[in-house]
Amino acid sequence: MRIKNTYIFTLVSFVILNTSLKGQENNETPLDTLTRTVVNLADDVNKLKRLKISGYVQPQYQYIDSAGAPSFAGGDFANGSSKYFSRFMMRRGRFKFTYAYENVEMVVNIDATEKGLNMRETFAKITDPWKNMFSLTMGLLQVQFGYEVTQSSSVRETPERARYNQILFPVERDLGAFGSIVFPKSSSLYGLKMDVAVMNGVGGVAPEFDSNKDFTGRLQYSKTTPNEKITYAVGTSGYYGGYRIGSQKDYKFTKLANGDNGFDFAPDTANYNRLAQRIYMGADAQASFDWFPGITTLRGEYIMGENPGTASSNKSPSNLPTSAIYHRQFNGAYFYFIQDIGKSKFQVVAKYDWFDPNVKIAGNDIGKAGTKTSLGDIRFDTYGFGVTYRVNTHVKLVLYYDIVKNEGTQVAGYTGDIKDNVFTCRMQFRY
Repeated sequence: MRIKNTYIFTLVSFVILNTSLKGQENNETPLDTLTRTVVNLADDVNKLKRLKISGYVQPQYQYIDSAGAPSFAGGDFANGSSKYFSRFMMRRGRFKFTYAYENVEMVVNIDATEKGLNMRETFAKITDPWKNMFSLTMGLLQVQFGYEVTQSSSVRETPERARYNQILFPVERDLGAFGSIVFPKSSSLYGLKMDVAVMNGVGGVAPEFDSNKDFTGRLQYSKTTPNEKITYAVGTSGYYGGYRIGSQKDYKFTKLANGDNGFDFAPDTANYNRLAQRIYMGADAQASFDWFPGITTLRGEYIMGENPGTASSNKSPSNLPTSAIYHRQFNGAYFYFIQDIGKSKFQVVAKYDWFDPNVKIAGNDIGKAGTKTSLGDIRFDTYGFGVTYRVNTHVKLVLYYDIVKNEGTQVAGYTGDIKDNVFTCRMQFRY
């Protein structure tokens, strides 16, 4: 009987409580409804604010001196068997999605052009939640070497990077793990930044084709004067790695039996799966001055090292080599002069860069019989001049002209300077 009474009491209590709650819901005031709606909307807005969509597009027109000429101003001017002087193209079409929550950031960046969809920066990054000083990134990111490689194409003053950067770091990105230390304002080392990375070492955005990994590091220091009229920075970079050659032959540059300088087969490397080393060292500096003619910027970088390639190319490979490897010592540099015209929307720029893929041989000896030297050993110097008109904060128009000079050699087609000067007219829309 006691159990039955307890059961009835519990049932009655439940009915009363349920009725009371429904009554409270039915008695909700308009203010309560509005408050609840606003809270829900605020929560949704906070979630949306974590996602940022940005990007830019760069449609352009180009004209080159001779039909079908090779070029580093956006690619060669050839389309199969049809050679042409001019073209319209979408140089870059970037759509970047960034999702940030607390100390975690995720990025997906896509490049959409007439050549298709291509992967660009795509990574996950975590930053220490205590001092916001240390970060670890894994995925596809810019190679941490020098200034120009890591500078965004949307803010660079010239249409393309220097020739040597395009050769050594195709697409400027690699897959790997990247660590960074940025000293905060409270530190006596404020202005100092250090980046290190371990990467696949594949030229371009392509799958790994060997088990070897490349290492790179960059140390940079930047400073702004108290009146914010002068900003300067210096940096140094190093790269150590290489790729497996497989069963291909190795050729070293040396003094030949006939007294000439040239490539000779190195029998001590006649083994399978050996490493072709890539060793680069570089230094860079930048300075900006805000004075009455407008902001003046000076920028320069020098690089040297050892880079393997084929007979006709010194470009970093994106797959296992299928021809003999030639080891070369190289150097290169670029220099910028950038001048804003007062407070106007105009900016002028002059740039000079060179790349000498084989510093141990002069141009007149390249292609000489018995030396095994060829296209991959020719030095190029590029002189660029341009003007930028900033329509507004989102749109700019760039007119730029590249004068490209190669050294005279004994290689067929390169006994004199080839006609490969390029004019570029680009409109950039950034959002």
